[in-house]
Amino acid sequence: SVTAIGNNAFMWNSKLTSITIPNSVTTIGSSAFSSCRNMTSVTLPNSVTSIGDFAFNNDTALTSIIFPSSITSIGTWAFAGCTKLTTITLPSSITYIGMAAFQNCISLTSVTLPNGITSISNQTLKGCTALTSIALPNSVTTIGDWAFNSCINLTSIALSSNLSTIGVSAFEACE
Repeated sequence: SVTAIGNNAFMWNSKLTSITIPNSVTTIGSSAFSSCRNMTSVTLPNSVTSIGDFAFNNDTALTSIIFPSSITSIGTWAFAGCTKLTTITLPSSITYIGMAAFQNCISLTSVTLPNGITSISNQTLKGCTALTSIALPNSVTTIGDWAFNSCINLTSIALSSNLSTIGVSAFEACE
Protein backbone atom coordinates (compact mmCIF):
# COMPACT_ATOMS: atom_id res chain seq x y z
CA SER A 1 0.00 0.00 0.00
CA VAL A 2 2.92 2.37 -0.69
CA THR A 3 1.60 5.54 -2.36
CA ALA A 4 4.83 7.50 -2.74
CA ILE A 5 8.51 6.81 -3.11
CA GLY A 6 10.19 9.44 -0.99
CA ASN A 7 13.03 11.81 -1.72
CA ASN A 8 16.43 10.08 -1.96
CA ALA A 9 14.83 6.68 -1.18
CA PHE A 10 17.18 4.60 -3.36
CA MET A 11 19.75 7.27 -4.27
CA TRP A 12 23.28 5.98 -5.01
CA ASN A 13 22.16 2.33 -4.81
CA SER A 14 24.81 0.66 -6.98
CA LYS A 15 23.33 -2.85 -6.57
CA LEU A 16 19.89 -1.97 -7.99
CA THR A 17 19.56 -3.12 -11.64
CA SER A 18 15.80 -2.88 -12.23
CA ILE A 19 12.68 -1.85 -10.41
CA THR A 20 8.99 -2.50 -10.83
CA ILE A 21 6.97 0.07 -8.95
CA PRO A 22 3.67 -1.15 -7.48
CA ASN A 23 0.29 0.09 -8.75
CA SER A 24 -0.41 1.96 -5.51
CA VAL A 25 2.41 4.50 -6.11
CA THR A 26 1.33 7.89 -7.50
CA THR A 27 4.44 9.99 -6.84
CA ILE A 28 8.15 9.44 -7.23
CA GLY A 29 10.05 11.90 -5.06
CA SER A 30 13.07 14.07 -5.77
CA SER A 31 16.29 12.10 -6.32
CA ALA A 32 14.42 8.86 -5.48
CA PHE A 33 16.57 6.79 -7.85
CA SER A 34 19.29 9.32 -8.66
CA SER A 35 22.71 7.89 -9.51
CA CYS A 36 21.62 4.25 -9.47
CA ARG A 37 24.34 3.62 -12.02
CA ASN A 38 23.55 -0.05 -12.70
CA MET A 39 19.78 0.26 -13.10
CA THR A 40 18.92 -0.64 -16.69
CA SER A 41 15.12 -0.71 -16.59
CA VAL A 42 12.20 0.89 -14.79
CA THR A 43 8.57 -0.13 -15.00
CA LEU A 44 6.17 2.64 -14.03
CA PRO A 45 2.54 1.68 -13.34
CA ASN A 46 -0.46 3.65 -14.61
CA SER A 47 -0.95 5.04 -11.11
CA VAL A 48 2.14 7.30 -11.28
CA THR A 49 1.20 10.91 -12.02
CA SER A 50 4.43 12.77 -11.23
CA ILE A 51 8.16 12.22 -11.29
CA GLY A 52 10.13 14.52 -8.98
CA ASP A 53 13.19 16.64 -9.63
CA PHE A 54 16.39 14.61 -10.20
CA ALA A 55 14.36 11.36 -9.74
CA PHE A 56 16.43 9.28 -12.20
CA ASN A 57 19.30 11.74 -12.72
CA ASN A 58 22.61 10.14 -13.76
CA ASP A 59 21.23 6.61 -14.04
CA THR A 60 23.91 5.94 -16.63
CA ALA A 61 22.86 2.33 -17.43
CA LEU A 62 19.16 3.13 -18.00
CA THR A 63 18.37 2.25 -21.62
CA SER A 64 14.63 2.86 -21.77
CA ILE A 65 11.65 4.07 -19.81
CA ILE A 66 8.01 3.69 -20.68
CA PHE A 67 5.88 6.49 -19.37
CA PRO A 68 2.36 5.52 -18.31
CA SER A 69 -0.68 7.34 -19.67
CA SER A 70 -1.35 8.72 -16.17
CA ILE A 71 1.81 10.83 -15.92
CA THR A 72 1.29 14.59 -15.97
CA SER A 73 4.63 16.03 -14.87
CA ILE A 74 8.33 15.30 -15.10
CA GLY A 75 10.52 17.31 -12.75
CA THR A 76 13.65 19.36 -13.28
CA TRP A 77 16.73 17.28 -14.21
CA ALA A 78 14.60 14.12 -13.79
CA PHE A 79 16.47 12.08 -16.43
CA ALA A 80 19.48 14.32 -17.07
CA GLY A 81 22.69 12.41 -17.59
CA CYS A 82 20.99 9.12 -18.47
CA THR A 83 23.67 8.51 -21.09
CA LYS A 84 22.29 5.20 -22.45
CA LEU A 85 18.66 6.31 -22.78
CA THR A 86 17.81 6.06 -26.50
CA THR A 87 14.09 6.75 -26.91
CA ILE A 88 11.49 8.89 -25.17
CA THR A 89 7.80 8.71 -25.99
CA LEU A 90 5.69 10.95 -23.80
CA PRO A 91 1.96 10.28 -23.44
CA SER A 92 -0.72 12.87 -24.14
CA SER A 93 -1.33 13.25 -20.38
CA ILE A 94 1.97 15.15 -19.95
CA THR A 95 1.44 18.84 -19.25
CA TYR A 96 4.79 19.78 -17.67
CA ILE A 97 8.41 18.89 -18.40
CA GLY A 98 10.88 20.55 -16.05
CA MET A 99 14.07 22.38 -16.88
CA ALA A 100 16.90 20.16 -18.16
CA ALA A 101 14.71 17.07 -17.75
CA PHE A 102 16.63 15.15 -20.43
CA GLN A 103 19.83 17.20 -20.63
CA ASN A 104 22.96 15.29 -21.71
CA CYS A 105 21.13 12.11 -22.67
CA ILE A 106 23.84 11.59 -25.27
CA SER A 107 22.41 8.38 -26.78
CA LEU A 108 18.91 9.79 -27.24
CA THR A 109 17.97 9.41 -30.91
CA SER A 110 14.18 9.71 -30.73
CA VAL A 111 11.84 12.01 -28.81
CA THR A 112 8.09 12.01 -29.29
CA LEU A 113 6.31 14.98 -27.74
CA PRO A 114 2.52 14.87 -27.42
CA ASN A 115 0.08 17.50 -28.56
CA GLY A 116 -0.88 19.40 -25.44
CA ILE A 117 2.63 20.41 -24.36
CA THR A 118 2.71 24.20 -24.55
CA SER A 119 6.27 24.89 -23.48
CA ILE A 120 9.69 23.34 -23.92
CA SER A 121 11.53 24.35 -20.74
CA ASN A 122 15.03 25.77 -20.51
CA GLN A 123 17.73 23.20 -21.33
CA THR A 124 15.19 20.37 -21.75
CA LEU A 125 17.20 18.50 -24.39
CA LYS A 126 20.48 20.40 -24.20
CA GLY A 127 23.47 18.25 -25.10
CA CYS A 128 21.48 15.38 -26.60
CA THR A 129 24.18 14.83 -29.19
CA ALA A 130 22.63 11.80 -30.95
CA LEU A 131 19.31 13.56 -31.63
CA THR A 132 18.93 14.18 -35.36
CA SER A 133 15.37 15.50 -35.64
CA ILE A 134 12.58 16.98 -33.58
CA ALA A 135 8.96 17.71 -34.41
CA LEU A 136 7.20 20.09 -32.08
CA PRO A 137 3.44 19.64 -31.82
CA ASN A 138 1.27 22.64 -32.74
CA SER A 139 0.39 23.14 -29.07
CA VAL A 140 3.95 24.39 -28.35
CA THR A 141 4.03 28.18 -28.07
CA THR A 142 7.35 28.64 -26.26
CA ILE A 143 10.83 27.17 -26.54
CA GLY A 144 12.97 28.02 -23.52
CA ASP A 145 16.55 29.19 -23.31
CA TRP A 146 19.15 26.60 -24.39
CA ALA A 147 16.36 24.03 -24.96
CA PHE A 148 18.23 22.24 -27.78
CA ASN A 149 21.64 23.83 -27.31
CA SER A 150 24.59 21.61 -28.33
CA CYS A 151 22.43 19.01 -30.10
CA ILE A 152 25.25 18.76 -32.62
CA ASN A 153 23.54 16.27 -34.95
CA LEU A 154 20.15 17.98 -35.10
CA THR A 155 19.49 18.36 -38.82
CA SER A 156 15.68 18.51 -38.96
CA ILE A 157 13.41 20.75 -36.90
CA ALA A 158 9.66 21.01 -37.41
CA LEU A 159 8.48 24.04 -35.47
CA SER A 160 4.97 24.50 -34.17
CA SER A 161 2.72 26.76 -36.23
CA ASN A 162 1.66 28.41 -32.95
CA LEU A 163 5.20 29.15 -31.76
CA SER A 164 5.54 32.69 -30.43
CA THR A 165 8.83 32.61 -28.49
CA ILE A 166 12.21 30.99 -29.08
CA GLY A 167 14.54 31.52 -26.12
CA VAL A 168 18.15 32.61 -25.88
CA SER A 169 20.56 30.19 -27.57
CA ALA A 170 17.75 27.66 -28.00
CA PHE A 171 19.45 26.02 -30.99
CA GLU A 172 22.99 27.34 -30.50
CA ALA A 173 25.86 24.95 -31.28
CA CYS A 174 23.66 22.63 -33.33
CA GLU A 175 26.41 22.23 -35.88
